[in-house]
Amino acid sequence: MKDKIIEILQGLMACASVTNTEKEIAAEQWMLDFFRKQPYFKKYPELCGSFPVPGDVLNRSVVWALVIPSGVCEKLKNENLPAVVFMGHHDVVSADVYGEAAPWAFDLDEIASHLNAETLSAEAYTDLLSGEWLFGRGSCDMLGGTAVQMALLAEQAEAALHNAGETNEGQGALLFISVPDEESFSVGMRGSLPLLEQLKDRYHLDYCLAVCSEPNQKLPDGKTQVVYSGSIGKLLPVILVQGKLVQVGSYREGVNPVGILSRIVAATEGDETFAETCGNEVSVPPAWMYTRDLKEGYDFSLPKRAAGYCNVLTFRKTPAQVMAYFLGKIKGAVADTGHSVTVMTWVTLWQQAKQHSGFKEFWKETERKKKMLLQKEHKTFPEVTLWMMQQTLDFLNFDKPVVLFGFAPPYYPSVRSEDMRSAERFEIYKKALSALQDMEMKTYFPGVSDCSYCGLSDNAQSPVYQANTPLWGTDYRFDMEALARLRIPFFLFGPWGKDLHQIGERVNRHSLTEEYPGVLRKLLQCVWLSE
Repeated sequence: MKDKIIEILQGLMACASVTNTEKEIAAEQWMLDFFRKQPYFKKYPELCGSFPVPGDVLNRSVVWALVIPSGVCEKLKNENLPAVVFMGHHDVVSADVYGEAAPWAFDLDEIASHLNAETLSAEAYTDLLSGEWLFGRGSCDMLGGTAVQMALLAEQAEAALHNAGETNEGQGALLFISVPDEESFSVGMRGSLPLLEQLKDRYHLDYCLAVCSEPNQKLPDGKTQVVYSGSIGKLLPVILVQGKLVQVGSYREGVNPVGILSRIVAATEGDETFAETCGNEVSVPPAWMYTRDLKEGYDFSLPKRAAGYCNVLTFRKTPAQVMAYFLGKIKGAVADTGHSVTVMTWVTLWQQAKQHSGFKEFWKETERKKKMLLQKEHKTFPEVTLWMMQQTLDFLNFDKPVVLFGFAPPYYPSVRSEDMRSAERFEIYKKALSALQDMEMKTYFPGVSDCSYCGLSDNAQSPVYQANTPLWGTDYRFDMEALARLRIPFFLFGPWGKDLHQIGERVNRHSLTEEYPGVLRKLLQCVWLSE
């Protein structure tokens, strides 16, 4: 098993599958070739494949492989077959930070010889000298964990062939999926929802648990590993302020949108009253990622418009609650100016535009230009969102001071496994995992993850986000109804890794080749036997 894991990791890293490049497709083909060489999938070729991501301009796919107890392939007698989902992603971030060592960043055997004390931190260099760590881009995030899951699925496939004809009591199904684009906008995981539902219905699967092989840290004792049973939510509120343009010498007769936006930023940036708690975990407050006036050059007049967008991470807050918070702060900021300024949501502006003469032609042209901006000019979601807001104001000849609120993609719903299905059943899984390894169980993974698309809790099913996101629809969407149906509890649990996305990215050799696969193997049995 050790050699097999290293062999798979070497092959995956060599694909250099940087996000949003054709190399992602190369990694998909490599994984698919690996599965198709297995005797099990030669016998049951219909149980592995690639699922094209719907509408993806890069033509990427989700790679999947399913192992089910013998006899089920021929006769679907088992209803609600307990299934565990191994999930991960095969894209990686670029190797630019490696500098002169970049040509070897994807070579598991060579990269270590091109790193030294000058390029690495003291801790990373000590780990390099120890020989206990494997370095290179993707070794930690997250090709190492993917390699383990692929090796274990191959092991289960071999066992299924060997045990053909037996009753297979206490056994269940094992599904592996690997998605593209986790490092960007989770196109792959959002696009995998139809596949998950199709496999669930076709093979009568009960998705009891998913294990996302996201790398984990250990506490300072070097023994206790941190595991998460939930994932933090992420929203990107966008605010466009239109003032009243005048020459600076007539300042009191105008309205400076920069001043209004500044008041909104000051009222919300780092606002600890917005933060949420879950046990001893505390979410971070709002953080503004972009603010500026929208003047293209300099002149002696106030800007007409200013805009910004803010990163918001949530535990339990819904999009409706986030919007209410910002609207309250906006109204307070507007009141302080002493001017008459309208506060409006995107859906209100859009409804006004729909009633205006010529809307159909305007919107058709807006849709055409929007696609060009996204696909040809590679503008970001927030940039295009602000562009659509401005275009709509211009279409309406709306020249009064206004603050317009909306959302830009991406949206990662906050999720807790306990909210997905039976909290009592998930508690059994938590106890089983804790008994297998020294670990500290936390709820919310602080970095956004694909696990946000494992299911939706009841309070997250709201139309507020869709209605106030100009790009919601063909350009950005996910099936919220499918998430409400799937509700897959999960662990964010992978091998011990450090410095993901950095030049010192590495995975612990013992954790990767012995500890992690051993725990996963036993966890599978615990889940299947408990059902």
